[in-house]
Amino acid sequence: MRGHIEGVLWVVSFGCLWAAALTSPKVYLPVIAAVWLLSTVTVIPLHFVKAWRKLGTVPNKRQYAAWVGFESACTLALVGGFVYALFSR
Repeated sequence: MRGHIEGVLWVVSFGCLWAAALTSPKVYLPVIAAVWLLSTVTVIPLHFVKAWRKLGTVPNKRQYAAWVGFESACTLALVGGFVYALFSR
């Protein structure tokens, strides 16, 4: 189970979005949102830490570093855009 925790957290994160889309009572939405936020805030850094640690073991280090760097930059830009959109109003 310990080796699959990232996959479980991704399933929980996307499952919460799915559950929020299908839930009609508004009472459950804060709970679903809290679980989604907790799982997403945990799984995204976990993904990138594991990816950067893997850099030493891959045979094509330059391409792998470029790809993980591109993934990291896009994720930071997306989160930055969300934060800007949230606080710009």
